[in-house]
Amino acid sequence: MNNIIIGNFNINSLSNKFDDLKLIVTGIFDILVITETKLDNSFPDNQFMIDGFSIPYRLDRSSYGGGVIIYVREDIPSKLLTSFCFPNDIEGIFVEINFRKSKWLLCGTYHPPSQCDQYFFDSISLGLDFFCIYEKILLVGDFNAKIGEAVFDHFLDQYDLKAVNKEPTCYKNVNNPSRIDFILTNNPKSFYNTKTIPIGLSDYHQLVLSIFKTTFVKAAPKEMIYRDFKNFDQNVFDEEVSGNFFKENIKSYKTFEENFLQALNKFAPLKKKVLRANHAPYVTKKMRKAIMKRSKLENEYIKKKTSESLRIYKKQKNYCSRLYKRERKSYYNNLHVTDIIDNKMFWKNIQPFFSEKRKSINKITLVNDGNVISDDALVAEEINGFFENAPKSLDIKSNHYLKDLDSGGITDSVDKAIYEFKNHPSILLIKSEVTYSERFSFYEASLNDIQNELIHLDASKSFTFESIPPKILKKSNESSSVIIQNLFNDSLNRCEFPQELKTADITPIFKKDDPTKAKNYRPISILPVVSKLFEKVMQKQLSNHIDAFLSPYLCGYRKGFSTQQALLSLTEKWRSNLDNNGYCGGIFMDLSKAFDTINHDLLIAKLDAYGFSKASLKFLKSYLTNRWQRTKINRSFSNWTELMLGVPQGSVLGPILFNIYINDLFYLSQQTDVCNYADDTTFHACDVELSGLIQRLEHDSKLAIDWFDNNYMKLNEDKSHLLVSGHKHEAIFIMIGPSQIWENYEQKILGIMMDKNLKFESYILSQCKKAGQKLAALSRICQFLNIDRKRLLMKSFIESQFSYCPLVWMFSGRFSNNRINHIHERALRIVYSDYRLSFEELLQKDKSVSIHHRNIHYLAIEMFKVLKGLSSQIMNEIFSLRNIEYNIRSQKDFSSSVVHSVNYGHNSLRYFGPKIWNIIPDDIKKANNLLDFKNKIKSWVPDKCPCTICKNYVFNVGFIN
Repeated sequence: MNNIIIGNFNINSLSNKFDDLKLIVTGIFDILVITETKLDNSFPDNQFMIDGFSIPYRLDRSSYGGGVIIYVREDIPSKLLTSFCFPNDIEGIFVEINFRKSKWLLCGTYHPPSQCDQYFFDSISLGLDFFCIYEKILLVGDFNAKIGEAVFDHFLDQYDLKAVNKEPTCYKNVNNPSRIDFILTNNPKSFYNTKTIPIGLSDYHQLVLSIFKTTFVKAAPKEMIYRDFKNFDQNVFDEEVSGNFFKENIKSYKTFEENFLQALNKFAPLKKKVLRANHAPYVTKKMRKAIMKRSKLENEYIKKKTSESLRIYKKQKNYCSRLYKRERKSYYNNLHVTDIIDNKMFWKNIQPFFSEKRKSINKITLVNDGNVISDDALVAEEINGFFENAPKSLDIKSNHYLKDLDSGGITDSVDKAIYEFKNHPSILLIKSEVTYSERFSFYEASLNDIQNELIHLDASKSFTFESIPPKILKKSNESSSVIIQNLFNDSLNRCEFPQELKTADITPIFKKDDPTKAKNYRPISILPVVSKLFEKVMQKQLSNHIDAFLSPYLCGYRKGFSTQQALLSLTEKWRSNLDNNGYCGGIFMDLSKAFDTINHDLLIAKLDAYGFSKASLKFLKSYLTNRWQRTKINRSFSNWTELMLGVPQGSVLGPILFNIYINDLFYLSQQTDVCNYADDTTFHACDVELSGLIQRLEHDSKLAIDWFDNNYMKLNEDKSHLLVSGHKHEAIFIMIGPSQIWENYEQKILGIMMDKNLKFESYILSQCKKAGQKLAALSRICQFLNIDRKRLLMKSFIESQFSYCPLVWMFSGRFSNNRINHIHERALRIVYSDYRLSFEELLQKDKSVSIHHRNIHYLAIEMFKVLKGLSSQIMNEIFSLRNIEYNIRSQKDFSSSVVHSVNYGHNSLRYFGPKIWNIIPDDIKKANNLLDFKNKIKSWVPDKCPCTICKNYVFNVGFIN
């Protein structure tokens, strides 16, 4: 059985069309769903019999006068699911269908046009959540809804459903047909050749027909190299390593690595194994052996055909089934919380139960000039060539400050860089802004420094091919730390970063658009683990000096800073100005390959201007230059290429060096503010007049463009955007260089879609869509978890899904908040298998709070940090502390702001924060420290919260407490 034909259509009256129906469907359809069927009470049930079909059906004869019938061919295993019943006014049936050992949940349904959309889709959602153990879903029926309608789209997003039929289905209006009948599934790749055809049984609706494919070509198995730790003994290994180090005079990293790997290969040799392309992580060695034995016994039975061989085969088959269930249950019960909070780890661990997201193998196929490149080695070479030439293809202009400059015979590379850029505007600007008492120099690392870094080493991080694994190096702290310390200090004293630590394996990460184009991949450098140890030691020393000179609005890659603070520095200024009927605008500037275009000599000159000593500059120059990289695709590698520009992405030092490189851009801003995180830069301003706003943005944009040119960076003008807030009658534009940039209604900034009204509804809807898809996947493993584990995973998942920049979008409105609550409610219902309690009752049962109240907790925590002097300048500017020189009866910690509107005044942190702080109980506010405050605030539920979301709405009255 390779293909199954599925049909769906409306038939208003079955009583007088049954013979026609029987004639049409016999021998054609394997599954048929009929909706909106109407019968008189005299029509006998046995008339529903059609030769060769089983008849799981439900005929409501409800107040809407219709019903749903599902015909399933008798040779297809199926059963009617009666454990969940819809309300009497919801027409729908759930049926389990078995296709080649794959169970599908089939739902046939009809949505009358007069029925409330929200009520109908909420009812269907309850059923899908109740039967959440089914991996694959198929919904068939007349939904009387169109894709693009908010309620219907939200329903599709929750369960990652796609419509396989694309043509109109209802021809009530011949000139404007609509698509309201659907075959929906979360596994669309199984359906093809979907079409609609008229059959004359329905007044307006055409038959929707699709072919379901039940067999697929097997993906090729993949080869895996691993270390066999079966007989590995850490103590014996450490003795062997220490002995090798004692015998050898370790003077270079190369000698250290060779001796370390020699001992490792002896006690944990490299081995090879072949895995199925769709290998599941819960398939253990014991399970694989049991399956192999089952296959062997099956073959013996096929040959002998005896009752004894059948009995032995069935016994082993039943054992494999029990073992399969037990191993899956063990795997999912042992999942750590971090395995589902991190997006990458979520799909890696949950995807065995989410087939649409499953990857069989890391295979990249490119198309170049019409030629298809699928061989891994050729793909690696193609992508590596693109990465090498990408900075050159930007056509960055040569710096005119270097023209006709005589270096005066300077041969030292550091001295030459400082001399050549001495009149560069960035260098002059830094020297005018920065003063220091003494120059910075790296100092030798202590044994404690190295051991501390080894202890905190992330053992799960990737490492270069055939180099020292971080997991083993971490465990070999005592035997290796002294050698690593000596290697670092020797390199520092010679001002030479070890050459072996300057090689990188590049992993291409797909970004977006067409996966067959090399330009749509981003290079991530996988470096040797010892290189990262050296860099961490250097970074800590370097940060202590440079942090004092970095702009307080430079939020990327800095401890105590975040994207949330970068965004709040913009949104709170905008809200304050808009509350006073002003205008706000921002230029969202996109830089091409910002990390890859950093000029090493200019960076060295900037470090000199910030007060770095000659020795430290030589050490950093050695770190930056003569670096080599190759691209890795599975087990294939490209040739080595030299990295002439930029800092390696994936390194420890790269981000802080990038911050130093762009820091003087903040000194340049005269009439605007800068919202920045990494290479995302937005110049924004506020003004009482629209013309004044435009003048400010154009003025500083011109300065920024000059800065980019002078600093070897390329502005992508096609991807630069304008966003303007404030009451106006027409769209506006500004000039960025020669380009005319028109304003957008909304724009993505630092991962959040921001609209001109600061509502963030698009962002919330996209997050709800992602959360719904993940929740659908997560719900399928709940059958393997106990209640405590299930609650922990769900709670962590929901909180993490809406934890990115919550203070930025927390005023998004009641509609968005209801969407979030709906996702949260679904999660709680799945955890407790309770489909009767309200959302508020479920929260009480769970002893938790809503996402909105959790966001209020986050706000309270930020205010406590401001009160105790633990926050950044950005947060200190938002919340103003009161200066009280004498005691008064009702003393408050924060001063309140005077506001004039709800959207931009009441819905702002500067106004809402002090209001919330005033209703927090004193015993919580008097917490001894930040950790104590966080623990106490968790269980607090705001009483009479002043925000519009928490207020009740009364028709013709408004919001009331």
